[in-house]
Amino acid sequence: MKSPTSLGEQWIEVETTASTQSLAATYLLEDSPIGVIYAHEQTQGKGRFDRTWVSQTGDSLTYSLIFRAYPDHPKPYLIGMAAALAVAGVLHCKLRWPNDLVFGELKVGGILTQLMPDSKGRLVAVVGIGINLNQQSFPPEIAEIATSLSLARGGHYDPELIGHKIVERFASLPEPDEWGDLLPIWDLFDVTPGKKYKLVSGEVSTALGIGSEGQLLCSVEGESRTVLAAEAMFGV
Repeated sequence: MKSPTSLGEQWIEVETTASTQSLAATYLLEDSPIGVIYAHEQTQGKGRFDRTWVSQTGDSLTYSLIFRAYPDHPKPYLIGMAAALAVAGVLHCKLRWPNDLVFGELKVGGILTQLMPDSKGRLVAVVGIGINLNQQSFPPEIAEIATSLSLARGGHYDPELIGHKIVERFASLPEPDEWGDLLPIWDLFDVTPGKKYKLVSGEVSTALGIGSEGQLLCSVEGESRTVLAAEAMFGV
C-alpha cells in the first residue's frame, strides 16, 4: 500500500494545533505537497462521533496522513482500516472494529478517516491517528477504558519515531481495494466478536464478526444485522 511519504510527499511538524485534520483540509485545498502533519500538542482533536481527543506534548502520537494516491476511492473506509492494521503491527496491540486499538479491554488509540476535497474537487481520504504512548494516568471519565503503550508494555516512547514506523509499515500492506485482501491480516489482530455496540437506533447489539465488505455483523435480540462504521459505536 502506498503511504504518503513513499510518494515523495512531505512530513511536517507543528508544535501546537487545534486539529491536524483541519490542517490537512487546508493543505489539500492549497495543493500543497504535505502528506503527513505531526503535532506535538493538539487542543481540539476529534474522534468518531465528535468525541474529544486531546493530546499533550510527549504523551501521545497525534498526526494526520493524506492519502492523495487514492482520490475518489470507492471504499475509503478500507484505507482507514488498513491504517489500523499498520498501527497494530507496530504497537503489537489488538483491533476492535472498525478502528479501535486495544490492549485487553482498554483503548490505547483510535483512527478517524474523513473525506476532504483537494484543489480539483476530488475526495481524498485523510486518516487521523491518535495513540496514547506515555501517559501514566487518565481523567476519571476515561480512566476505566483507556491505557497507554507505557502502561501496557512498560518503557517510554518517542512519538515521532513511532509515527515514522507506522508510515513505513504501509509498504507491507495490500492495496486497500477489497476487504478480502486485508482480512487475513486483520484476523491476526481482531477481538471484535462478542463485543457490544450501540446502534444509531439506540439498540444494543452483540458483534458476530466482520462481513465480506468490512462491515460489522451483529445480533440484536437474536436478529442478525449488518451495519457500517457510521452506524455503530462501541460500548453501551
